[in-house]
Amino acid sequence: MRKIWRAAVDAVTPYEAGKSLETLVAELGLTELVRLSANENMLGASPRAIEAVRREAASIHLYPDGGSGALRDALARGLGISPAQIVVGNGADELITLIALAAFEPGDEIVMPHPSFEPYATGANIAGARIVQSPLAGYETDLDDIRRRATPRTKAIFLCSPHNPATTIIRREPLVAFLDALGADPPLVVLDEAYHDFVDDPDYPDGVSLLAHYPRLVVLRTFSKIAGLAGLRVGYAIASLEAIDRFNRVRAPYNVNRLGQVAALAALEDPDHAARTRKFVLEERAYLAAGFEHRGIAFAPSQANFLLVRVADARHARERLLAGGILVRDGAAVGFPGHLRITVGTREINERLLKLLEE
Repeated sequence: MRKIWRAAVDAVTPYEAGKSLETLVAELGLTELVRLSANENMLGASPRAIEAVRREAASIHLYPDGGSGALRDALARGLGISPAQIVVGNGADELITLIALAAFEPGDEIVMPHPSFEPYATGANIAGARIVQSPLAGYETDLDDIRRRATPRTKAIFLCSPHNPATTIIRREPLVAFLDALGADPPLVVLDEAYHDFVDDPDYPDGVSLLAHYPRLVVLRTFSKIAGLAGLRVGYAIASLEAIDRFNRVRAPYNVNRLGQVAALAALEDPDHAARTRKFVLEERAYLAAGFEHRGIAFAPSQANFLLVRVADARHARERLLAGGILVRDGAAVGFPGHLRITVGTREINERLLKLLEE
């Protein structure tokens, strides 16, 4: 019988994004449903970004800038690097795929924390590489264990800081020591900083500042969180000229649409909105943390725009919140059974969430 499908695809588990808000509202018979399951920006996008999308809508019959040139130029100015060190993608998900397409081959080993963001494993599986999992130490990334698991066959190491879903960070001194310990011929080290804008720990390192010393480092960032552009899918990778050249060789010609590019550019031009979003997240994260502590509910020390909360009966708690109009993520779906992953909401929503959990 003719073999059609690649064997490597058998190892891929499709990402389950869940039903749309509109579908859930209709099915549950609710008048309103607040989604705290996807780590979205509760303040929404900058008004400037929304207006930029309105203006650009008349041009959607035209292909976008294939290289996202204006956006890369603006990012480069803000980061103090060359635009040639940046590639823009259809969300960080596409960038992870580009890394796999450009670098991974059958038999390669890809080391990553477990659990961690699911697309890391998806890209490796599609390439036919072997995934090497390093268990978290509680809620923390175990860099010593990851280094022990690295071998001459290791092509890449994925790190996530703040970690999704554990919410914790990798601090500066341990990260630098880890990168140094990999030696003069290290594998790629992919540092996913999707939630870096919400960190207030002074020991948090800036991945971009490390690129000059560690040329095999690749830093991932996104406009989905701080800029509230999750619906437009815009992310970017910062790396060496060699790495960016390789990513561009496997990137689709028009991978980021016109609306996403102009919205991201407008978001960069509105730092006040980003500052408001950060202030809001830090204040409401602290409010939720205090509320959980007061009720004796354990949680990981979050540096992201969400919290990972331990509950006695996650399924029952999730259903109770859903009946009350609040959707959260079951931790079992992201590798943490007995937990809920909860996005930081507005004060009104957070008060309602705490009351429902208490009941």
